[in-house]
Amino acid sequence: MKKLSIIIFTLALFFSLPFIAHAEEVSVFSSTITIQTNSSIVVAENIGYDFGILERHGIYRDIPYQYQARGGNYNFDINILSIQDEAGAAVTYSESRSGGKLRIKIGDADKTVTGQKNYFIKYEVAGALNYFDDHDELYWNVTGNDWVVNIKKVAANVSLPNLLTNQDSLKTACYVGELGSSDQSLCKIKTDQTNKKINFVYTGNTLTPGQGLTLVLSFPKGLVQQPGLGEIILKRITDNLIVFLPILVLIFLLWYWNKYGRDPHGRGTVVPEFGPPEKVLPAEAGVVYDEKMDAQDTAATVIDLARRGYLKLKQNEQKKMLGFNVGGGWSIVKLKPLDEELEVFEHNLLSAFFDGVETKKEVVLAQAKRDIHLVNKMNDFKKNVYNSVTIKGWFASNPDKIRAKFSGIGIGILVVIYILADVLGVVKIGGIFGILALAVSAALFLIFARLMPKKTPEGALLKEKLQGFKMFLTVTEKDRVAFNFSPAKNPEKFAEYLPWAIIFGVEKEWATVFAGIDLPQPEWCEGYWAGNFNALMLSNALSSFNHDFDKSLTKAGAAAAGGTSGFGGGGFSGGGFGGGGGGSW
Repeated sequence: MKKLSIIIFTLALFFSLPFIAHAEEVSVFSSTITIQTNSSIVVAENIGYDFGILERHGIYRDIPYQYQARGGNYNFDINILSIQDEAGAAVTYSESRSGGKLRIKIGDADKTVTGQKNYFIKYEVAGALNYFDDHDELYWNVTGNDWVVNIKKVAANVSLPNLLTNQDSLKTACYVGELGSSDQSLCKIKTDQTNKKINFVYTGNTLTPGQGLTLVLSFPKGLVQQPGLGEIILKRITDNLIVFLPILVLIFLLWYWNKYGRDPHGRGTVVPEFGPPEKVLPAEAGVVYDEKMDAQDTAATVIDLARRGYLKLKQNEQKKMLGFNVGGGWSIVKLKPLDEELEVFEHNLLSAFFDGVETKKEVVLAQAKRDIHLVNKMNDFKKNVYNSVTIKGWFASNPDKIRAKFSGIGIGILVVIYILADVLGVVKIGGIFGILALAVSAALFLIFARLMPKKTPEGALLKEKLQGFKMFLTVTEKDRVAFNFSPAKNPEKFAEYLPWAIIFGVEKEWATVFAGIDLPQPEWCEGYWAGNFNALMLSNALSSFNHDFDKSLTKAGAAAAGGTSGFGGGGFSGGGFGGGGGGSW
């Protein structure tokens, strides 16, 4: 008896599955489309929806209004005329726009419905017709291909302002199936002269989710009023406002920079400076010079600390490769403890390599690239360099924070524009034009963010002095005579000014000034010198060190289709305007 009950229950469940699976469907989708002389169309949809045994509040109907068509973004104007039930009574509904679609949500959240219901949706669409040299055309996706339920029966009819008796003047087509299908075999087309309509009837089986019906009707020119050139241009502009966004952004950024970011004038002229500015360190000078903390500014600080006796730069054992000596990697050796003479950011830099272990005296750069602690400390170093140039009065505010703040505000504004445009449907963001406009606008914000840090008058004057010092470091032999500077009489100046040459990127030029002059080998740099030591050897060795140093930091951080014709092979199911889908809620 127990086994029999199980069998009966199983059979009952089995035979009820088709009923459950198909309990919710569109029993009929009928659309009447009236083409008006003003070139708009009025669409009246009769949607017979069978909820089966399910309890729902009603249905929703999605109708696209934004397309990539006619050479750019193209928007419809959709005006809902009425929503009624089978008795002709008005039905509660709401409208919302998102993702280029108008959603009509029909029903009452406080009530539920079940079984068969009919909904009559009537709306007017402006701009749905396509205009060609020899004909005008309606290319309309009747059902849409986004329904989430089956559609059992589909029919549509189109009314023209004056249906001609000469059928040769009309041309029709009807496509059924998945998006992109060009199958016309399951759609019957017939002209009803009595009612002045062209009927399109789907003759196949149930349309499943993703399938739909699309019709095409071409008719002679002159039956409808084609928009004038001025109206077309205005429509093109309003539908593609997004392309003007970069221009508006550029105007705003130029105004903002001129008011809040433009540097004051210094002396107005740059003259050679024969030494670095007093009470300014290379890292600080690097930020004042180009308003950002570069890798060469960090390397120059390490070299300057070595020159001042805190460190030694040591090139490790060379190796043989193809019979040639190849320089080994580099190490940083700690020579004396930190003291009060160092700036805060110099403490940060030294502690990045030697902090935490009292006996730690040497760091191999090749091993430091695996140290996340190094990267965290280096962030403190950079932050405090920016703080230093602000506290010392060379910038009106912290340049790094200004850049980050302005970039964040700019990108945030673009995100807000995207959200508002997508939700409110003001402009079309999608497509190549919208993407390019946003990309260019974002790039403009990022570019101008680099320009927004504002120097004080003292900072502007300091930059001019730095430019003058750079001019001195790159002088030719003829200029040295004019500057009354003899490298042979001032050999100590090479190492003293080398960190400054590095921040300016002119260390090779500075080494050339001392070409052919014997220099004492510096105690703070231990390398493999071939022959007599000279300026070019030291410059090359330090270039190798800079490369290894920058590589160590980098590796450590790393661990961390409407508007076209529906004929001529271009038509398909889901093509043209119209479309969308729907379901219940």
